[in-house]
Amino acid sequence: MHIMEGVLPGPWWQLWLGLAFVLIAALYLLRTRSAARCSAKKSHTIFDEHILDDVAIASPLRQVSAWLKLLFCLSAIIVGVTSPLPYLPLFIAAVMIFAALFIAKVSPRLYGSLLTIPLVFAGTGAAVILFITGGGETLVDFFRIGTFHFQITTTSLELAALVLSRTLAGMCSLYFLTLTTPITSLFSVLQKMRMPQAFIDLSMLIYRYIFVFIGEAIAIHNAQIMRGGYGTWKNYLTSFSMLASMLFIRTWEKGEAIFVSMDARCYDGCMALPEEDGHVTPLSAVSVFLFIALIFGLLCAEMLLL
Repeated sequence: MHIMEGVLPGPWWQLWLGLAFVLIAALYLLRTRSAARCSAKKSHTIFDEHILDDVAIASPLRQVSAWLKLLFCLSAIIVGVTSPLPYLPLFIAAVMIFAALFIAKVSPRLYGSLLTIPLVFAGTGAAVILFITGGGETLVDFFRIGTFHFQITTTSLELAALVLSRTLAGMCSLYFLTLTTPITSLFSVLQKMRMPQAFIDLSMLIYRYIFVFIGEAIAIHNAQIMRGGYGTWKNYLTSFSMLASMLFIRTWEKGEAIFVSMDARCYDGCMALPEEDGHVTPLSAVSVFLFIALIFGLLCAEMLLL
């Protein structure tokens, strides 16, 4: 209880605990509901080449203007990462998760898989901050190694919670934009914003080759496993070095192939993009601007309370 008092004010911790319980219960119910339908549908993983575009195209929010969704998510990211307390980022993350699962109809299994990757890195960083950062009242004292004192203090606990909540808010906002807007629409918006064409073309190629890179790595790794390449520690090192070298060669060959195909299609230094066909409805516009006004108002209230 002493830890809770050091991080969460008395009148607030019941509210956030209840919100977390409701969110976990909703995720569990959605997962149990989707489990019955997963056998009849094609299973997707985060390593599928077209998974993000497939989900975005099938989203009920596909026809909402990409400009509006971009404003919605960028405002949430800016407010989330600048909030001095973890409450507002957690609120933003809860809203984004609710919107993605209930409004955009994203699969809870896919959403959980996508969210696991950044949370692992954020959790690692938060753990380092939790045990290394000093200041404030000592809550738990572990041990000391040289100049490093492993302990949990009120300052380190507050900072770790803030970093974790900011990461969660930013990633949930980014995932909502990615899972409801095709990447071509986002690039079309960037083009209308007068971004350099070289930057847009390079971003499109990088986005495309992220999944090519992952797919090639998985294919090589599976082939090595089928041949017992990771049975011993010596074989593990040999197989991993072969995977790294072959992956470089494969990606180089893929790059050469796409360069030849672009030249064959008369590439003149500018990739054609489809027009952004989303539209702004009164309900979507009012909802977005009310949410932006709410989070900026809460941010100002947090600033005044400090």
